[in-house]
Amino acid sequence: ADHLSGLPPSAGLTQPTMLQAMLSRDERFKGRFYIAVKTTGIYCHVTCKASPKPENVLFFRTTDEAAKAGFRACKRCK
Repeated sequence: ADHLSGLPPSAGLTQPTMLQAMLSRDERFKGRFYIAVKTTGIYCHVTCKASPKPENVLFFRTTDEAAKAGFRACKRCK
């Protein structure tokens, strides 16, 4: 299951919205949520050039939440 910790429904950040923002590297979403990649153990900005497979990602509201879940910052986009 995807991790949407702390994201209220009113934020408009549904899984399909976040997934589309990730796939298109939509600048409008930078800082609103972060992408964690299960296979590499990193978390990234939505605009990162990394291209994880959708089935390998989790979404977090903050970098702290991603780090607490065991992910480290991406070296490409930090």
